[in-house]
Amino acid sequence: MQNTKSASSLRRTLATTCLLTVMTGAWADSPVQPRNVTFEGELEVPALPDDVDTKDAQQTGDQEARGREFVIVPIPSRTPLLGWTLQLPAMYFYKPAAQSDKDPAWITGAMALYTEDGGWGAGLFQRMNLAEDRWRLMGAAAYADLEYDFYGIGGDPDTSIPLNQTIGLVTIQALRRVSEQVYVGLRIVNSQSEISLDINDDLLPPGIDLPEIGTDINLTSLAPRVRYDSRNNEFSPSAGMYAEASVTLGRSWLGSDSDYEKWKADFNHYRAVSDAGVLATRVAMQYLGGEAPFFVYPAFGSGADLRGYETGAYRDRFLFAAQTEYRHRLRKRLGVVAFGGVGTIAPEFANWEDSLWSVGAGIRWVVAPENDFSLRIDVARGRTGTQFYVGLGEAF
Repeated sequence: MQNTKSASSLRRTLATTCLLTVMTGAWADSPVQPRNVTFEGELEVPALPDDVDTKDAQQTGDQEARGREFVIVPIPSRTPLLGWTLQLPAMYFYKPAAQSDKDPAWITGAMALYTEDGGWGAGLFQRMNLAEDRWRLMGAAAYADLEYDFYGIGGDPDTSIPLNQTIGLVTIQALRRVSEQVYVGLRIVNSQSEISLDINDDLLPPGIDLPEIGTDINLTSLAPRVRYDSRNNEFSPSAGMYAEASVTLGRSWLGSDSDYEKWKADFNHYRAVSDAGVLATRVAMQYLGGEAPFFVYPAFGSGADLRGYETGAYRDRFLFAAQTEYRHRLRKRLGVVAFGGVGTIAPEFANWEDSLWSVGAGIRWVVAPENDFSLRIDVARGRTGTQFYVGLGEAF
């Protein structure tokens, strides 16, 4: 089968991680990658007793409105994950009255999307920080019916087959601060999906192994994690570090159809190099052990690492990537970025096989000034082609 590259027939992979990456990964886990905007009035302050000083009342009102922004704009977006999509993100940034000025904003949100191939998805999420940021809580639920290309396991960007996958997903996460800037906790994820082939069997290309299709796939996992976070700003940091190590455990005794372990480690560093410039560096590693469906395998194109590749064209048990991005703020709400990186995938842990590279540039427009939250437009060149990205939040 010939692998068509025209925009009208692009298919994208990793449906299972699609909404989780766009919603929970971007808005709950990372410095926002994770990503459109009108702002509306102020919170209504209830009537105060007569014996309350009006100055105190004004301070209470100001406190309740801190960081409050409502973000809702339909936007055309593009990633290798889904190709061109029409997204409708709606996010409400706010801080309850009991929160201190230094606490991160809570976020309540919803997402709907429609893809160029007729796929669609929708989801809800909630993120909260409690007790002066001692607790970080997150929950999300999503459903999607998507079309995408499956390239097999390994690196072969020239051979693929079109698949359809329906996926329903629920995830919750709780992190507890155990010392200054260190959090430990647990994520629980349950997903149910069904995969079907989008072409006749006699049109299958030679040399590609079919994934499990035509059956329901239930995955339930526990993911203990440790996080270090010293960033000075969650959505647009200019100083500090963000690091996380986790292992996702899929087990039959949890009700999962597969027993597997997925190890992940990420390290991000941010440093201001001028009043308007920030140098951001990221190193990431993943390893999959056990038996798991193909969409659980580490793959380039499904996240922030090595932009510029078709999602799933390079997929295997081990993944490593390192990249650097320079971010420069031209004006208060307008910025530009330039980035580059290297990486590899391999069937065994810590092996380095084909060397992959990525370079690119982009534009940032701050759509939520109170929280320094941006719309991003990137173009990235990889070893096999060029990809365009439109989304919300920094890549990492």
